[in-house]
Amino acid sequence: MAQQHTPQPDPAWAGWKSVVLGIVLLYFIKPFGNVNQQQYVNSAPNSIQAEASVSQNKADVLIAILSDDKKSEILESIKWDTNENFPLNGDENAKKGGKLKQAANNFPPTIRVQGKDSSDAQLSMIQGLVYQTLVSYNPDPFYFYPSLANKWSVADDKKTFYYQIDEDAKWSDGNPVVAQDVVASWDFITSKALKAPTERAQWLKFERPVALSDKVVMVKSKTLHWKTFMTFSNGFFIYPAHELAKIDIKTYVKKYNWKMLTGSGPYKLKELRNPSKIIFERRKDFWGLYKRQYTGLFNFDTFEFLFVSDMELLWEKFKKGEFDFMPIYRSQRWVKELDFDKVKNGWIQKKRVFNRNPQGTQGYSFNIRKAPFNDKKVRMAMAYAYNRELLMEKLMYNQYDFMDSYYQNSPYMNKDVPKIRYDLEKARKLLAEAGWSEKNSDGILVKDGKPFVINFTYYSQWSEKFYTVYKESLEKVGIELNLKKITWATKIKETNERSFTLTSGAVTGTSFPDPELSYHSRFADLKGSNNKWGIKNSKVDKITEEYNKEFNYNKRVKLLQDLDIILANEYIMAFDWYAPAQRLVFWNKFGMPKTIIGKVGDYRDVPSMWWYEEDKNQALKDAMANGTQLEVTATDFYPYGKN
Repeated sequence: MAQQHTPQPDPAWAGWKSVVLGIVLLYFIKPFGNVNQQQYVNSAPNSIQAEASVSQNKADVLIAILSDDKKSEILESIKWDTNENFPLNGDENAKKGGKLKQAANNFPPTIRVQGKDSSDAQLSMIQGLVYQTLVSYNPDPFYFYPSLANKWSVADDKKTFYYQIDEDAKWSDGNPVVAQDVVASWDFITSKALKAPTERAQWLKFERPVALSDKVVMVKSKTLHWKTFMTFSNGFFIYPAHELAKIDIKTYVKKYNWKMLTGSGPYKLKELRNPSKIIFERRKDFWGLYKRQYTGLFNFDTFEFLFVSDMELLWEKFKKGEFDFMPIYRSQRWVKELDFDKVKNGWIQKKRVFNRNPQGTQGYSFNIRKAPFNDKKVRMAMAYAYNRELLMEKLMYNQYDFMDSYYQNSPYMNKDVPKIRYDLEKARKLLAEAGWSEKNSDGILVKDGKPFVINFTYYSQWSEKFYTVYKESLEKVGIELNLKKITWATKIKETNERSFTLTSGAVTGTSFPDPELSYHSRFADLKGSNNKWGIKNSKVDKITEEYNKEFNYNKRVKLLQDLDIILANEYIMAFDWYAPAQRLVFWNKFGMPKTIIGKVGDYRDVPSMWWYEEDKNQALKDAMANGTQLEVTATDFYPYGKN
């Protein structure tokens, strides 16, 4: 188990013997660095130097104060935590080798995992294959365990953190991972040139890290927040300083759109064929191969992303064996289309895993910065005109339930959130109260001479029938919804640049929400931020700020419950529905842990947790050649109980 200790005073920020030095410290308590950091800034491209100059001018004074003796004093005073006996996330019986082929609909707009247009589900998975964070955590039950750092410490101020980089950690080019890499990564990620304002804002909440030695780095949060240690430890990915020093940050976004920086993780990019395929290969020299935290994980020698934009074509390719597994999002497919011979014969297996995966939010999002959705009554009317009942019954075979909350099915959900159900009379009344009571000759509502016409773009042909049902419902109240199919990349651009009026999509759930980034007013007018709706609400701002500083779990739950009902009553979304289980289909040639996926995981756990079984693959080949059956295992699986 983790070694525990009483939080110690922070030696980096206290204990100064001189009043003069104390005054200097108070004045210059800004981002700072040490001698090694100064050398990095001097050798970095001019664009990085320019952004670092203000911080570095003040750092020069602190460099002199933070002498080698002082750094040694700090290092000697740190009481390290670690965790050497945590439960395995992988299966110790897993085998290395083989290939996994996974398909997705949309080729990502970039292979970069930093900067503009990098907020893509596939890129999130890729980032975890190629790069690493300092410390990992298990959400349920909660504990920290090593990643790049094998030891860590939190000072008594709860704002200062220390990390010791594992002596064995290496980049894929053979260079060791060092403390300076953390500093360089922070300089890189906080650059305006990356054009990722939300990500930049996230990491500017921390002072510039300090390399206390070759392997020990100190990080200080600018604010007191219960989540800061967790956030920096497990959310801040580390990149190589020796490579970043050679990059012109001003041209990075364009030049590296289809290239990746060197990583320290278990995989590296092997091949990229835009727009059809991305291939990663397992590093046989991965430094963590025999570390406990990677036991039974990252087993496939090759991992292929195959991209097929048409959902029906994708499904047909899976049935032909052109790729190995896929999540099933469509309940119609799950109920009606999984009774063909390959499933009956056990060649393809299906599993419905009831785990503890946090529900995110999904549905139609309104851009409330502009008309007509700057009027809450109009937004409410749109929600009442959304016939979810019909869709869930006729198109999804009652496999889903109503989503009513921003924290659906979690402790953070407020049980008193409004339960909006299909009601055209309420929709008409609300529209009339908002001034939309007259209609033109085409039956379209008109206000101040302008017809109520909304342009709605989408990228999935399969989803068109859902949008068509909504279009037909809106027509009944006098609203015209124009549908237009576009590419995934264009959809991301529309959302990031706030050029949409109405959009649809989902936000992944998390065990530890960070509502400020999505709902605080200061992100409402930032293009590319998570606040796509443009919500500005002083009560929301106050709650998110209080939540950040609250270290008591039960009080945080109450704050998010309060936030939930405020957001729900703002009607910035017309919610969809949610599924209670993870649905997977796969060809019967893989081994997997007893839980199939993680306790709070989903299909994205498959590349890291499963493995290739040669014996199973041969049995599958023989069965297919001879037309014989394999064992058909149970479909529904409750690894954590039914409640």
